[in-house]
Amino acid sequence: MFSQVQDYVNEQIQAFAGQAERFGADPLAAFRDGMAQSVDGLKSLRQPVRAAARSGIQFSELSHKTLQELIELQTKATTAALTEIAEGLERASNARDFAALVNAQADALRQSAERVVNDAARALEILAGAGKGMQEIAVETYEKVAKPAEKVAVKTAKPRRTRKAKAKAA
Repeated sequence: MFSQVQDYVNEQIQAFAGQAERFGADPLAAFRDGMAQSVDGLKSLRQPVRAAARSGIQFSELSHKTLQELIELQTKATTAALTEIAEGLERASNARDFAALVNAQADALRQSAERVVNDAARALEILAGAGKGMQEIAVETYEKVAKPAEKVAVKTAKPRRTRKAKAKAA
């Protein structure tokens, strides 16, 4: 780990020394080259910024849809629970004896347990779908932003020739 950091620092020092040497030889040409690279870099940010903005919108839409589905599920579960309570009270008031009351409550308990399990499974489906959607958006955004950035980095890694160097070569 330390050697990797040391290698990185050495590379940066060498790159800085090369830039300083170029700047010292022809400051105006070095400035122009730097500005040209800056312009290229800024222009290359257009598409990644648009892609990131689109993915932000997609994340927002997906999170809103997920929240809406969860709220609807919660409303349905709450309504069902209140209905079960009312039905349980009604059964209790209509029970002829204690045994009938216990049997009715046992049936209601089984139905409630099934409903809770089904609601929990539906909530997991909603969250799993949201997770899969988030992953798809992230992968799509990565492909639109990071992969083109890698290509641009490879293209700009080549040193530009200054006017003096071009004149000497000619």
